[in-house]
Amino acid sequence: MKRPPRRARWVAALAAVLTAASLLAVPGAGGQSVAEEGEGPASPRQWPESFLAQPELEAWPNAVRMWGPDRHQTALAVSLTLRGSGGYPFDTADATSGGGRSLGSADGWWGLELCPRSIIVVASDVPADAVTAASLSDSTGRSSEPYLRRVAASDPLFDPIGGFARVDTFAAPILLTESTRDDADSLNHAARLAAQDLRTGGCNAARQAIIVGGPAAVPVEIEQELVSIGYGEVFRVSGETRFGTAAAVAQSLGTRSIPRSAARCKDVTASDGNAVPAFYANSVVEWRERASKCELLGRTVVLATSLDALAAGWWTSYWQVPVLLHDGSDVLPEETAVALSLLDVENLIVLGDTSQVPEAVAGLAAQIAGAEMRRVAGADRYETSVEMAKIFGGWWPTRTGDHFARSSVCLAALSDESQRAQGWPDALGAGAFCGAATAPSPATVPYATERLVGPLDAAEPGLVALARRPSSAAHSTAVPRPSHAAVPMLLVPAGADELPAPVEKFLRDTFVVGRQCSQAVGGIETDGSGAGDGGAYAAAVNSGQCFAPGMVLAFGGEAVITAEVLAQASALVSGRLTPDAEPEVPVLVGAYAPHHDDPDRIEKAPAAKRGVGAFASKLRFDGTVFHQANADGAITDGGRGSLGSGQDWLCFPRGTYDGARWLVVETSPDKAPVLEADLTALGWYTGDADGVRRRPRPASPGCVAVELSEADSNYVRAVGPYGRTSRAVAVAANANRQFRLTDVVEAADPVSSGVPSGEHPPTGGTTRLAFRSRDPGVFSQLPPRRQQVREAFVSVEIVRGFGAGAPDVFSALWSLETAAGTVSGIAEGEARFVDSRWELRGMSALRSGSWLRALYGSRPSEPSGLESGAAVAGLADDGYGAGGFMATVAVNDIGSDDDTIVWRVDAYINAAP
Repeated sequence: MKRPPRRARWVAALAAVLTAASLLAVPGAGGQSVAEEGEGPASPRQWPESFLAQPELEAWPNAVRMWGPDRHQTALAVSLTLRGSGGYPFDTADATSGGGRSLGSADGWWGLELCPRSIIVVASDVPADAVTAASLSDSTGRSSEPYLRRVAASDPLFDPIGGFARVDTFAAPILLTESTRDDADSLNHAARLAAQDLRTGGCNAARQAIIVGGPAAVPVEIEQELVSIGYGEVFRVSGETRFGTAAAVAQSLGTRSIPRSAARCKDVTASDGNAVPAFYANSVVEWRERASKCELLGRTVVLATSLDALAAGWWTSYWQVPVLLHDGSDVLPEETAVALSLLDVENLIVLGDTSQVPEAVAGLAAQIAGAEMRRVAGADRYETSVEMAKIFGGWWPTRTGDHFARSSVCLAALSDESQRAQGWPDALGAGAFCGAATAPSPATVPYATERLVGPLDAAEPGLVALARRPSSAAHSTAVPRPSHAAVPMLLVPAGADELPAPVEKFLRDTFVVGRQCSQAVGGIETDGSGAGDGGAYAAAVNSGQCFAPGMVLAFGGEAVITAEVLAQASALVSGRLTPDAEPEVPVLVGAYAPHHDDPDRIEKAPAAKRGVGAFASKLRFDGTVFHQANADGAITDGGRGSLGSGQDWLCFPRGTYDGARWLVVETSPDKAPVLEADLTALGWYTGDADGVRRRPRPASPGCVAVELSEADSNYVRAVGPYGRTSRAVAVAANANRQFRLTDVVEAADPVSSGVPSGEHPPTGGTTRLAFRSRDPGVFSQLPPRRQQVREAFVSVEIVRGFGAGAPDVFSALWSLETAAGTVSGIAEGEARFVDSRWELRGMSALRSGSWLRALYGSRPSEPSGLESGAAVAGLADDGYGAGGFMATVAVNDIGSDDDTIVWRVDAYINAAP
């Protein structure tokens, strides 16, 4: 055999070394996605990532996309999603997948919770071998198993080379690798990662490997490479051409007749809105020519061109149906004709119109096989994929969306140019995956994840349980089963900006909103923006007035399935009650952010007003103005007591987070979060701490109790309902650099102006109060020193909200005088008038003072030890750090001159002395 050039061998060796290294490394250290370093969709952090592999998983309201920068990495993403068992990115913000530190110990992302028992390796330069290989993957675990020839083994004495054996192909994924034609002599990096993960990583059930294609397609060196990874047996099935390989695969599967125990389809009819496919025996297919009629076809074989067979992989995999290939000419390939004569065929299903498989060729094939011929075809490949969904999946539109609640469809791209087709490489592994998604779940495992419907600020958050795979009859009823269990594959044009007309009409006619639902949500917006009342829609789904939306499983990146197409499909499977736009990236405001041209530089955040952003404090934020919460839910203790609690709080003023479902606190991208605060569950969008819903920004001010790390940097992210993440905000919390007062400062007899503090003019108004306290009896701690406060000053400006629901706000200037010098700062936040007193809560920033300058210099630099590109929370323009400010202003008699104040402030210094 011709050896590849020296450079190709060197690159392959380097890839192997890098592969081994990446399998041992924590993926977050070398595998944090590009999106996670900034803003946008974020994949699970355990997923392997380097310049050689960047598999991605991202979500829409009713869709999830599996993809990578090339076809090999898309196949890797599909194999990882196959075994995913968690809710990320739908119902958890933990991108570390439950705390797993490596790919082998984590599986907390969305997926089918399956561990394959074998893998299938094919060459990636042509589609033919992959589309026929899909029928080898056994979705149900009930097939008779293919009979294949062994070409390598870890124990050749026990498993002789050249011998034949049955291979357990349960849930086997399709892994793609470069071909010998491309001078390859080893597995592609992504394929090796997937093979090792399924053998000794996150799964360890895969012990056999199948190579589909001859040595000219898949290099012979890969046989021993798979053994070195840990596969006990390697099998190869191939022919001289792609037609011969398809014939060999078909003969290894064989055909079976309809069992005597199954004279008819198990679900009998789909007229009641349910269509649940069942497995009977290899090549026994359910044929549904309309919703109310289903018949069984035994000993079935498919004839199609390789690209037309692409969309059939879901049902040929599920029913283990052999696929034979044609080349579109007027002559039946010889290898295909021989296979038809050798196989015992009763039913021949031809895919595609006569331009793909001419009538004369189809008739000859049926005659050779002695079989009844049926053709499934539409006006183009996209309509043909729709017809297969109807005939083999029972997806006949009934114009009743309830009949398709929680049901899923796959979406793959394929251009309609037969000579230079695009899109198919990303879809090669989709057939086996969609077949596995069709198969019923084991009764012992709750296969569900939770999605959010409706806007974040709906009166009732709409959380819907999605069964990721159809549940078996014995499954717990806690996880609703999809009404249509089959997960068909629909085709879209590669790179198109809208769904093809047959697919769009099919989904529109299938997921139809009922009259009761339409009345409940106030109709459907004609501009495609979703329900007229998103909050009502969320409530209507929860109450059963609207059906739970379906799910789209997409294969391939933006180049083949555009965001416009995926958003359109996501909206259609909800009956167009969810928006047909890509989810927005949430915003988390710190006082500083990375420079727009240079992520390593820090600049003032454009959205930060006077340095206000997320901040840390040890003051007791008592739930009067800011919501209080911990990891388990709202804290009901609203007692005011002392203004200092010693508890670490992370606080988020109004407007500092938008579009976030979760606020996530972490010390490192590689570690599980310290805390995840689910804002929809905590009610931060449905009203302020006093129950009032204020505008214009519904995201209420709130604080979460958390144990902040003093040794590590602390980071906060805002994560949207579908895994989109804001840029990280770094929050200093080193107790050795905490500025604080040892007790509250009390003062009376203010200098006042403006509207009297006890009055509330309907047109708004401002109250200004200035308090001075000499020898207040408190100490100021400014590390590393502690000084008694000689004089404390605070001036407060309270501005009443003007207009419906506008919050009352305050700003303050404060200063302290000690023997070591002065400290001063600003504060800003919100005010509430409760029982004849003003409660002020907000953020304070250290600004200046001789004591500060003596200890920390004229102006501190940005904090050291932070991750590159992290925004910094809690700094003002020339600030030394930030923390909390709390004050209670008691309104006594008429006017403001007899008011009293109790106040306290703290901050974390962002510079070393």
